[in-house]
Amino acid sequence: MKRPGESAALYVDMVRSVEPGDYIVTGTGRTYLVDAVRVQERGKHVGRQHLTTVVMEPGHEPEADATVHRISWYRRPRSRSTR
Repeated sequence: MKRPGESAALYVDMVRSVEPGDYIVTGTGRTYLVDAVRVQERGKHVGRQHLTTVVMEPGHEPEADATVHRISWYRRPRSRSTR
């Protein structure tokens, strides 16, 4: 698990656009500050947003005017090579 202040790479499949400066909050309450966004333009997951984030301290409250995206984790499908 990443510690506060460390960089973390995430990806999200959302209709809404995520921008640098936005926050991602998970169901467990973990908060990430978005540093950079790259949108996938080819392949199976066109439109997926790949994020470079900074892990925030537990209990961090984003600013009142910040955009906050709430996400839920889901289990990754197992790849054929790990079966």
